[in-house]
Amino acid sequence: MKLFKYSLLSVSLFFVLIAFLQSCKKDVINTDSNFNLEFSVDTVYFDTVFVTLGSTTQRFKVYNNSNQRVNISSIRLAGGANSFFRMNVDGIPGTAISDLEIGANDSIFVFAEVTVDPNNEANPFVVEDSILFETNGNEQKVKLLAYGRNADFYRPTEFPTNGLPAYSVLDCGTVWTNEKPKVVIGYLVVDTCSLQIEAGTEVYMYNNSGLWIFPGGRLNVNGTLQDSVVFKGVRKEEEYRESPGQWDRIWINQGSTGNSINYAVIKNGNIGIQAELITEFDPATDRKLVVTNTRIRNMRTYGLYANNYNLDASNCVVSNCGSYALLAAGGGTYNFRHCTFANYWSETVRTEPVCAISNFLETNSATVVADMNFSFTNGIIYGNITNGNELIAVGRPEAQFNWNFSNTLMKIDNPDVDLNNTANFTNMVLNEDPKFKNNTNQDYRFQSDSPAKDRGNLSFVNQIPSIPDDILGNSRVADTAPDLGAFEFVP
Repeated sequence: MKLFKYSLLSVSLFFVLIAFLQSCKKDVINTDSNFNLEFSVDTVYFDTVFVTLGSTTQRFKVYNNSNQRVNISSIRLAGGANSFFRMNVDGIPGTAISDLEIGANDSIFVFAEVTVDPNNEANPFVVEDSILFETNGNEQKVKLLAYGRNADFYRPTEFPTNGLPAYSVLDCGTVWTNEKPKVVIGYLVVDTCSLQIEAGTEVYMYNNSGLWIFPGGRLNVNGTLQDSVVFKGVRKEEEYRESPGQWDRIWINQGSTGNSINYAVIKNGNIGIQAELITEFDPATDRKLVVTNTRIRNMRTYGLYANNYNLDASNCVVSNCGSYALLAAGGGTYNFRHCTFANYWSETVRTEPVCAISNFLETNSATVVADMNFSFTNGIIYGNITNGNELIAVGRPEAQFNWNFSNTLMKIDNPDVDLNNTANFTNMVLNEDPKFKNNTNQDYRFQSDSPAKDRGNLSFVNQIPSIPDDILGNSRVADTAPDLGAFEFVP
């Protein structure tokens, strides 16, 4: 029995000794001249970076896969203090770091950023450097690669203390062309003159930034079928390409008239377009906005919000909004032809319908009521709301509330509206799936068996100005009848 106990003791001591020796081995620093570190990447790529604006932070891991500690004698940017890049190694910033140890079978993080200086090039240009690692006399490197791009910047010059956002005022007679992108930081105000934006121009909005058209200003966006004008956030990484809430809105305020937006893509903000007349301030002011061949998508709240405005829209697609895709309130005059409002928002649970219209608006100080005349023809209002209702229409008797949907495919389950009232509904296609090609990818063209095919009325196409072609330039008058929405089916 004693012998057995001694044997167990000997075995236990043996394993303790082995563990101790292994521990001691791990405490020894690896001096092998053939040793190499391992890296999670060999090149760190940065999406196109606007000059003078810093990039997002990229990171990679450095691995010591040996059973001994490793001392990295030097980690440095090859470009040194003149490098466009910056690094932080395991919490230590700098252009050069000495004698950093990595434990046996352990790893560290390296973080990198880049800020590019401007030059005279219109097209993106390459900026390169490397992070060099020297271990036991061996030199290894991880490449850093960024694409710099020059841009015209608009930064705030005014910083109000009354709750208004920081802003700058645009010079009169400004014309934006597609030679260089435009980067807006804060709000850019168009006051007593106009802003013309030509085809192919890219407008990048910084966080909480926007365009603000004052009562005496005017916005004219002149995109084409081949070259849309694009409004979007400054983040260019793949995960931000269709991500909402990156900037604020295009805000057409008060009595601005003569505004037009043609062939634009407005995406990834809080509100796509907000056009409003606040009658408490100026009830008699004229106002006008025409939106054609335009796509608004991925808005955290509203796609198109109008308050007592005069708005014409045709061949437009508004999709994926956290709240209403279309909110027209407080009265106004509205004419929508061949528009697709499709809301398959999936970021959160959506409780507001695609479309809401009313002749009143409740503010903090009062309830404003004004006449409304609303027409929606040859269109689509559809989405994935769980209660099955994508329309709210509420009016007050103190003012006129004239509204009509004609030749429109609509998802509706609203007991407060009478679907048999021909003053409000004529020739409708109700609660039928429009059979879009791919609503997940926001492709709102039709499948061949869509109930929206040939259900339009040609008279709405021929209203002045006529719209014989769809948003893609396909004829909607070449077959039996026009299709509903912004897209004509093409086999």
